Formats: sequence, structure tokens, C-alpha cells
Amino acid sequence: MDIRLEIPALEQLLLEPEARMDDRLLDQLLAEDFVEFGAVGKSWTKAQVIAGLKTQTWIKRTIEDFKLLVLAEGVALATYLCRHQNAHGDESLSLRSSVWKTCEDGWHMVFHQGTRVSD
Repeated sequence: MDIRLEIPALEQLLLEPEARMDDRLLDQLLAEDFVEFGAVGKSWTKAQVIAGLKTQTWIKRTIEDFKLLVLAEGVALATYLCRHQNAHGDESLSLRSSVWKTCEDGWHMVFHQGTRVSD
């Protein structure tokens, strides 16, 4: 599959509630040394992210303005605007970036950062 189709599809998959509750899928897609820098100023490891997603309240998330930059062979940077909508219809925005690397078994996210967009 073309990287310009595969990475956006993987990013969207990771925003879906079913995927966020699937330990096996998350273990496959997140690299062993995965790190996330969150909008609240904390960082998390792979194990912390997988555990934390179990207690997270689901909100609808959509990707806008997706860009992909190939940094080196087998390494790519994805950036996009994420629109969040809660059950009451309230919306917020965050800027997202992810670094992906390819291995024999497919693409793995090694880094992710979300930064809230101020009003």
C-alpha cells in the first residue's frame, strides 16, 4: 500500500473507539519505545497510553489538513488538525504530529504529540 494512503488510514484508525480499546492492535501499531507528549504537558510510554485509553471518555475525532513528510527511507512525519466533538456537541481543536517507522511487520508509531489550539 502507498505510504500516502496507509499512514493517514492508520492515524484515523487510532482515533476510532474500537481501536483505542483493542490492546492487540495498539501493541502492534505502537513501537516498543513509543512516547507521547500530551496536551496537558505530560509524557506517556506505550504501556501507559494503552492503559489510559481504557478509561478515556470517547469523543468524536476527525482529521483535517493532513500532511505527510518522508524524513528518511522508512520514516515519516504526519501532521494534522484534529477536531474533537463531545456528546454535547462542544468542539475543540488540537494540532497533532506523529513519527512513524516501518519494520518487517508494517508501520509503527514511535512518537505522538497533541497540542490544544487556543480559542
